[in-house]
Amino acid sequence: MNQTREWSRSCCGIESCERPQTDVEFNVVEVLRIAEELEHKAARFYLRAADRFDDLERRNLCYNLASWRARHQQTWARIRREYSERTGEFGTFDPDNYVLSNPQVMASLTCFASRPGSCGWPGGHETYEQIVRDAINRAGGVVIFYKGLKGFALDFESRRMIDSMIDREEHHIRQLSSSLLQT
Repeated sequence: MNQTREWSRSCCGIESCERPQTDVEFNVVEVLRIAEELEHKAARFYLRAADRFDDLERRNLCYNLASWRARHQQTWARIRREYSERTGEFGTFDPDNYVLSNPQVMASLTCFASRPGSCGWPGGHETYEQIVRDAINRAGGVVIFYKGLKGFALDFESRRMIDSMIDREEHHIRQLSSSLLQT
């Protein structure tokens, strides 16, 4: 018995199943729109967090985190535009499928969707190290989100794009971790 059939039996009990079927599948453009929205929420999160700190060092750390996220939002937007120009593929607008038509719905499932004053929101008393550790944890949450998003990817190219996003987040985690070693 091949591994796919073994997996499918343990997965859902249907022998012909290759992978779990979903009603929602995202193409490359939609994956990039979700990433843009996620980065927008993250940048806004760190800008609002910066306002909670009185000292310049911690405030600048939050501004730097916001700047990193804003640059990535711009990168994903540029890649999406170039991809659409090259392939003629655009996102899906389906009035019957709110999730497909609104990338902010998926991006709202991440750790950056919290509101000021809610649990997980900086209180303004965190140390520099605590802020960096929180940023590492949030980036790790984004990696988990992207890995879950792969299950909703329409095709190989969409999954490849998500892998690229995961690589960038993991690089960010390594950068943040090395900054902790230097302090």
